[in-house]
Amino acid sequence: MIDVQAWMQKLRAGDRCRAAPSRGPSWVFLEETLALVGRYARIEKLVLGRVDVAYSPASLSVDLTPGGDPDAQGEALAIAERIRLALPEGPILDLQRLIEAQGIKIVSCAFPAAGYAGGFFFDSSSGPCILLPAGVNVSEGLYALAHQYAHFMADIDPYITTLCGFPGFAAHADPVEARAHAAALALLMPQADLQLYRDALEAGHPGPVSAQLLEHLHVYFDLDAEVVLWRLLALQWIDAAGLKVLLAAHPDLADNLRTLPPSVAPGAVLLPDRFVRLVASAFGSGRIDLDGAADYFGTDNDGAERILEQFEYEEPSGPEPGATPSRRHARTPRHAPASRRAAADPERQGPA
Repeated sequence: MIDVQAWMQKLRAGDRCRAAPSRGPSWVFLEETLALVGRYARIEKLVLGRVDVAYSPASLSVDLTPGGDPDAQGEALAIAERIRLALPEGPILDLQRLIEAQGIKIVSCAFPAAGYAGGFFFDSSSGPCILLPAGVNVSEGLYALAHQYAHFMADIDPYITTLCGFPGFAAHADPVEARAHAAALALLMPQADLQLYRDALEAGHPGPVSAQLLEHLHVYFDLDAEVVLWRLLALQWIDAAGLKVLLAAHPDLADNLRTLPPSVAPGAVLLPDRFVRLVASAFGSGRIDLDGAADYFGTDNDGAERILEQFEYEEPSGPEPGATPSRRHARTPRHAPASRRAAADPERQGPA
């Protein structure tokens, strides 16, 4: 059972962003988020029995000596992890599913101030957990996810407890954050792919980073120009002065560095899709009833029913020992819309 109050204090103590007020009700969201993590761990145990964490050996193959170059460490860490995961060239098509398959829980919540790039902690009962900032655009969300995964890979002795901020165009002063930043960008955009594009566009005549190169990388990696520029700055392909010149010469680029984020209510805690599928699987197989599903979802029975009705169920072909086939909760999920399709097989998009 996760100790919510203890972890609230630890995460607040590990706040590297410091963008939110130090006191006040704005931090109530964290208590609700941690309570959800506890319910997530319980439903995993009920449905899957156990979830093994795939501890990455990448950190053991890379020199992460304190005092080393955090940019070089992050780059090497990302290269080693992409090799371990046998990832092909190019963008990672479903980073969240990949990370969940390592046994890591991912929960999205609205932080009390702009600027937070999520958090990470490792509890002995719930395992590793990434907190993602809700209300950011897709590119920022992918960066935040990769950044927290880098903490899971590198900051292990002991495991870090942290809340992080998004980077600016200046270098990170904190070497732990600088390494996670470099690893996140290298995981999302391998240098070899970037170099291939640059060589093709410049035909062997390297010059300053062009708007054309930026546009190609933005489309290829499906990331906002802002995140691509973070990567080019990290590789020192462009500096602050060159960036200023580039944006001044291309006002349209300056006006479209990032896409608009979705609207999310302050303090909102979003139910993870994998968590919802696990609850639906338990409900459909008769392991929990509607009251139990409502308890997991943190809502009333009407709210739980609205979530569960996104799935379609079929009656089992024959009676099961101790079960009543006519009861609604004894049914088995048959199929569902794309976002809920794996309810009958919760391991399909999660860890074994």
